[in-house]
Amino acid sequence: MVPERLVPAIRATACAIGRLDRYAGPGGVYRIRSLYLDTRGFDLYWANAREQRDRFKLRVRTYPGKTSPAFLEVKRRVQDVIIKSRAAVPASEWRDLLAPGRPPSLDRLSPGARKGAEKFIGALHRHDLRPTLLVDYEREAYESTLDSYARLTFDRKIVCQRRETMDLDASEGGWRPVDHPVQTQTPEPVCVLELKFERRPPAWMVALVRRLDLVRHSFSKYCYGVTAQLTLPEARAARVAGWQ
Repeated sequence: MVPERLVPAIRATACAIGRLDRYAGPGGVYRIRSLYLDTRGFDLYWANAREQRDRFKLRVRTYPGKTSPAFLEVKRRVQDVIIKSRAAVPASEWRDLLAPGRPPSLDRLSPGARKGAEKFIGALHRHDLRPTLLVDYEREAYESTLDSYARLTFDRKIVCQRRETMDLDASEGGWRPVDHPVQTQTPEPVCVLELKFERRPPAWMVALVRRLDLVRHSFSKYCYGVTAQLTLPEARAARVAGWQ
């Protein structure tokens, strides 16, 4: 999490080494909405909260306001390395692929998407996962033109709401803020900065971190979202064990 007052300096670096993400809208941002799945006992939440060295998340991702497929994503952390598989499936078909009691038909997917979908569906049924939380936020993203893969993103207006059904629709009045001062425990406005790269961070990224004295912290939107549902004022007494 970085203070908003540092964003102009970080953005200047991003513009110097790259360009605005090609999917950005007129305001330079786009929205992301993800449906996270978990067990009845919130095992994936607790694995992250306890910072287990080998853990994973399952989510269905879409981009509100854009015509795009739904993405079935398995995001795994092994030690200090993030491994993500992603399968693009038609937006009108993803629920059928995940429905219980019927063998999913993956024949129409590309070989790469089929492999990713099989991994997602296997984890879904093996761990008996179910819809838990919707997370929605605004992203400002930049991609490097100097590196094969390096991205810098700012995430803001992070909100969440409980979800017990396999869908991405949301009640407009049901959102609760995740980047609320109660959750972030910060005295000033902040946003979530993510620095993404393969294997080793590029020199410009290392220089940026050192110049602004940035400190790396774990920020799981899913975990903060679960906490937000349980600890903001009207739900302070709630407990994870009782949220079912």
